[in-house]
Amino acid sequence: MIHLIFLCTRRPDVDRHDFLRYWREAHAPLAASFPGVRRYVQNTVRLVPGQAAHYDTVDEIWVEDSAALDALLHSAEYVGSALAGAGKLAAPGPCVRLHTTDHVVHAGASIARDESLPKRMTFFKRKANLGRADMLRYWRGTHGPLAASVPGLRRYVQSATLPAACADACEQGEPRFDGAAQIWFEDDAALQAAVRSPLFRESVKPDEANFIDTDAAVTLSIEAEHRIVWPQAA
Repeated sequence: MIHLIFLCTRRPDVDRHDFLRYWREAHAPLAASFPGVRRYVQNTVRLVPGQAAHYDTVDEIWVEDSAALDALLHSAEYVGSALAGAGKLAAPGPCVRLHTTDHVVHAGASIARDESLPKRMTFFKRKANLGRADMLRYWRGTHGPLAASVPGLRRYVQSATLPAACADACEQGEPRFDGAAQIWFEDDAALQAAVRSPLFRESVKPDEANFIDTDAAVTLSIEAEHRIVWPQAA
């Protein structure tokens, strides 16, 4: 299955409240109608006081295969949507589209459609001297099991950018990000305990420097995860 991830930013002249209302009330039904959508999730990024917001929202869409992806990207519904740069409120320049595949490191208990869980999404580029295959091998084989051992973690998924995908914001044939790590926790207390734990501070966090460009990594705390199209078990 192919997992599309869209990181979007509102135009500078657009109020955040108005943007999010449009995203949830007008954009969500349109995106849910894209052909071939197996799952669709809207993530609202939490604002951090004193820090500039990289993105306002993250949309996630899953389709069956490359044929379904091609049909979606050429559909009238998609072409006329904000995700394709046709919206009036999103700033097309800073927005990013990634084509990825998922590797579930820790499945945990199934997440219900209306279940509210704290979530963190980290987008990264690999180290300049590291090839994609080596990065992927280390991320999945070494860092993944280490990160999955953090206490209180509910679910952990690694989404690796497809090697042939260079959809938006490419530099010299490279996608903006090589991958995204998504981690869910049972509650806010579990999340805070995890990031403050010695295991995270002394082992997991320092290990990132072995395979990613830590200066270019972007970590987003998700304020709300709206599961618009959701299978019975996920």
